[in-house]
Amino acid sequence: MAESFTENNNKMTFKIRKNAKWSDGSRVTANDFVFAFRRVLNPKTAARFSEMLFPIKNAEKYYEGKAKADELGVKAIDDNNLEIEFEHPVAYFKYILTLPITAPIKEDFYKTHEKTFAVNLDSFLFNGPYKITKLSDGETLLEKNENYWNAKNIKIPKIKYIVSSDFHAVDNLIENGEIDISRVENYNLEKYRKDKTLNSFLIGKLWYLDYNLNNKFLKNQKLRQAISMAIDRDVNIKKIKNNDGSIAARSVISNQISGYSKKYREEYPDNNYINDKDPKLAKKLYDEALKELGVKELELGLLAGNSDPETLEIQHIQEELRVKLGLKTKITVVSLKERLNMTRSEKYDIVLNTWSPKYDDATTYFDRWKTKDNKNASVWQKQKYDLLVDEIYKMPKSAERDKKINEAEKILIDDAVIAPIYFAIENTYTNPKIYGLVRREITGITDFTYAYIK
Repeated sequence: MAESFTENNNKMTFKIRKNAKWSDGSRVTANDFVFAFRRVLNPKTAARFSEMLFPIKNAEKYYEGKAKADELGVKAIDDNNLEIEFEHPVAYFKYILTLPITAPIKEDFYKTHEKTFAVNLDSFLFNGPYKITKLSDGETLLEKNENYWNAKNIKIPKIKYIVSSDFHAVDNLIENGEIDISRVENYNLEKYRKDKTLNSFLIGKLWYLDYNLNNKFLKNQKLRQAISMAIDRDVNIKKIKNNDGSIAARSVISNQISGYSKKYREEYPDNNYINDKDPKLAKKLYDEALKELGVKELELGLLAGNSDPETLEIQHIQEELRVKLGLKTKITVVSLKERLNMTRSEKYDIVLNTWSPKYDDATTYFDRWKTKDNKNASVWQKQKYDLLVDEIYKMPKSAERDKKINEAEKILIDDAVIAPIYFAIENTYTNPKIYGLVRREITGITDFTYAYIK
């Protein structure tokens, strides 16, 4: 929506395109962003990821009811110019501005459709290259937005999304020519590679075991460390992921994330963070944990999603824990929605969970374990971690900042807050007639703006 922007100390200024329009033909103005930011940061909205905007001047105070809306550091200088002012320099904020949390909203349209806004199809307004014309649980239809500022260069007029969690069925639909683009699992990867229809790229998504630290047994650090060490990550990649390109994770931050002068992981390799090649040491830690807990044996629950890949992975983890530790576990597999609900309400012992980076900075991972409360502060160095992350948020890109990032990351690993398993690869089938797709390595988003069929 901006034709240009400038950065100057604690301010960013954006020049809005004069030909930027909403799908109803009206102009997109700077005030549309001011209204949207105020709405996102209004606690009554309860917007997910609203904390990403806290670096903006008075954003956190406004969210907490300690500042007025007009004190928020987002100003419309005029219809064409938007100014964002920050509490301190923010090394990564330009990436935040690519996310849905910062999308504009037309104020009068919102107020007219407030009760059904972005729920009913007639309560949507679009400013991008496409608009939604059909919306259901299993299917979404997009059509070219003729009022988009660059509509003349949008070459694909319609896109139909089909929702499926059955990857065998997806492969059949591809074989029948009914799907042009889809994420695929490792059932037919070699065929797609041979046909040159496979596009593979790491997206930084971390799969990990998340411990319920309120569980009386899992409060024991040695128990968590033993579980993490008992899982041979390389074997998991070979046997369960079938060498699909996923990378074993012995840390929290992926290879995709930039550091000060090069990729962060190049400066701080994670080879020695978790020793998953010494089952005797894992068993020793487990036995010490049992002794400290005053029990002779344990049984814990393992929660996972019900997709084929997740089911296979949690079964493999169960077997690793049984064979190497003698730990009994009971597996529960549920839908993604139910897994998320059970995780948020802490109805689990250990869950196979995932976290994806939203932007190119280590803080995108740290956000997952950064909270204001002191919950579980006695179980791990949470207060030290929170203080470190707060400091990192405010630091400009530097070697010193990368060092602090590493300190915070090591707390999560050394205290066994989680057990990282692997960083996922995105394997995507693409009809060879489609050109110009842009796939974003971080977020995994597919952008059709420049795509065309040949």
